[in-house]
Amino acid sequence: MSKTLSPKVTWPAGLKFPKSQSKVVWQGKGATLKDGQPLLLNVFVESLNTHEVLKNTFDRLPQSYLLAPELLGNDLYNILLTARVGTRVLSIAPPQGEFTGEPAIVIVIDVLSDEATGEKLPVSPDFPQVTSQSTGEPNITLDPNKALPVELSISTLIRGDGTQVKKGSFIVAQFKAVYTADGSKGGKSWKAGDVQQSTWPPEQAPFEGQIGVGKALQAWDEGLIDQTVGSRVMLIVPESAGYPGEGTLVYVIDILAVYNEDS
Repeated sequence: MSKTLSPKVTWPAGLKFPKSQSKVVWQGKGATLKDGQPLLLNVFVESLNTHEVLKNTFDRLPQSYLLAPELLGNDLYNILLTARVGTRVLSIAPPQGEFTGEPAIVIVIDVLSDEATGEKLPVSPDFPQVTSQSTGEPNITLDPNKALPVELSISTLIRGDGTQVKKGSFIVAQFKAVYTADGSKGGKSWKAGDVQQSTWPPEQAPFEGQIGVGKALQAWDEGLIDQTVGSRVMLIVPESAGYPGEGTLVYVIDILAVYNEDS
């Protein structure tokens, strides 16, 4: 791997930190965080005594959390309640959670966006229309009077300026998929417009997986290559590239993070 993307933290030798403390290194310019909301965080953890790196997501994929004191600890929770997307927080903490048994640790956290951010692009009037709720969750509106494409079709709704998805990339993404026609399968029935799958409910974690190597849905393997972090992509997915027996599906996918092993 090339030069690390992780932060470098320095402090005077022998300096003691008798209690937990946190501060904002810089404040982000994105949406203000809210209690209980999903978070996408890059986390760097280093031992204050040995300088051993105990955790580092900066060089791979960020992790999903909920903004809750029982998950983050009171100090970090309270400081994030006043933060925005894009904020960096520095925290000194006694050993706790997965790091119990370690000496005191230093933690650096970057708050990443959990929705697409970039340039909005025009959408063909023949495609389903997409709007966003206040949470960023997409609403997908089907027009019963317009026939959908019979082959896999791709439309970039928002173009981000982050890392590009390549064959073999690992990604983190939010997505919602809806049925486009009434149907039933295996005792389950649905109406056109019903949600087939979604990662947007707070209790759901974003999708994490590898793209372009046969480990994801065929439509994702084909439709997300060359897309970039920050983008929102619509895929119109026929059964041949999706799920047999479920008809054509419409996916709206927000690409939140990409990790390429060769970068």
